[in-house]
Amino acid sequence: MLKNPLIRPFAILLACAPVLGFSQSATAPLPPNYIHVDAPTAERLIVAEFKKHSATGEIGKIGLHATPPGASDNVIIASEIPSKIGKKSSPQDMQKLAEAKPIAVKVDKDSIYDLLLPITDRNGGDLNGGFVVMEVPFTKAHSEQEALQIGIAIRNELQSEIPSKSALYQP
Repeated sequence: MLKNPLIRPFAILLACAPVLGFSQSATAPLPPNYIHVDAPTAERLIVAEFKKHSATGEIGKIGLHATPPGASDNVIIASEIPSKIGKKSSPQDMQKLAEAKPIAVKVDKDSIYDLLLPITDRNGGDLNGGFVVMEVPFTKAHSEQEALQIGIAIRNELQSEIPSKSALYQP
């Protein structure tokens, strides 16, 4: 228990930071497969899209990947799970992205379709390796094609809200 009652509110705030949606601390050490990312607009867009579509049960997770300015690694720049932000994209995801087409993979053990969809800004501009990943539950789609239809509609909504690559990293 903290002895100083003035310190307790700050300790509680720090402990709750990930739940409250605060982004990474620039001074906190990151695991080796992470880099620091600051993309507040991307985060707001992803969280809004997640809230909208998770409420209907259409998706279970969503994340936006890209290579941030000044970085060489493709990473998660926005997610409804704050602890995932900055995690480097997997080699498997990068191989799928190289196919340059939407992909759905049926994952029986989790009862979901795992989707990867290339994404651009609203004018078709490159987001520097941009793609969105999401999970569509079997309860909403009965095939990879149905899952892709849901995912593409969500991706298109999100894409229409992105004015440019640089806008994703603005406050």
